[in-house]
Amino acid sequence: MRKNVRVIKNNYLNKIKDYFPEEPICIFDDSDIAKRYGKKFEDLDRIIDASDPNKKIVNGYHVCEAVVLGKNEKQPISVYSEIYSCKSKDFISKNKYTIDSIDTAIKVLNRKSNMIFDRGYDDNRLIEYIDQSGNYFVIRMNDKRNFLFKGKKKNAYQEALKRKGKVRMELWFEDSKVEISVSHTKVQMTNNKKEYELVFVYGLSEERPLILLTNRTIHSKEDVIKVVRLYFYRWRVEEYFRSKKQEYEFENMRVRTLKSMNNLNLMLIIHLGQMAMLIEDMDKKLLSIKIIERSKSLKRKVIVWLSQMAKGISEILKYAHTGIKE
Repeated sequence: MRKNVRVIKNNYLNKIKDYFPEEPICIFDDSDIAKRYGKKFEDLDRIIDASDPNKKIVNGYHVCEAVVLGKNEKQPISVYSEIYSCKSKDFISKNKYTIDSIDTAIKVLNRKSNMIFDRGYDDNRLIEYIDQSGNYFVIRMNDKRNFLFKGKKKNAYQEALKRKGKVRMELWFEDSKVEISVSHTKVQMTNNKKEYELVFVYGLSEERPLILLTNRTIHSKEDVIKVVRLYFYRWRVEEYFRSKKQEYEFENMRVRTLKSMNNLNLMLIIHLGQMAMLIEDMDKKLLSIKIIERSKSLKRKVIVWLSQMAKGISEILKYAHTGIKE
């Protein structure tokens, strides 16, 4: 069984390689599976339910995910997805899953790529690991993070407040176009004094400036704008998770063991990968256009089409009274 799963996974990874650009964008993120009333599931953990407005702590599992954006429509295509529990006997650390996801992405892509992380990944060892791998990264920093500014140790957030942002740009954020301002400066890490670029973003819905660290070289306005745009591609993985949970009831799996959950998860990411490949070839395949039409989507501007594809397929199959073939 284990060999069959490995073969299926490798076949899937080999298939999706053709849909990635020359300089891929790989997004890493953690999600969760909430099992609020579950009692009999294997190694049931305690997690923060990200879907809950009050972020309640409930029974459930952690999910480590890495997606790569396609070269045409930039749809998220999963290259790594693992459900795990901190209460399992073989659990080592959350960092182990993060490193596994990075190693898998490096192996699948086999070329220099942009690795995007949210502030939960603000970690010195992680930064060094990606940097030494020869890949680019953009990581959101914690407000408490300190750097060396021209040799002096200072708090990044306090430095951000002193700047206004000289570069103006527009981007899509939470389904609307917003105008933001951006500043950047060179900084050194306090642990190894290696030099990186620190980017400050102002004008979002949050009152606090957003702080990004990158090992990309910034020489011009275009360079700093590219770094900001790379980070905001991260929202596509949020849409990906939303599609898994809402359209496919990802949290409603009734199998009890982690092995069975991960097998079902593998089938789901392969299905979503097939949907993403259809969308990437939308201009070439009438099937994709017809599925989207059947979804009756009210939104004209859609960034991630996975939910619309799921709804479209559901609408089409309502008419399949004698089987899919008919």
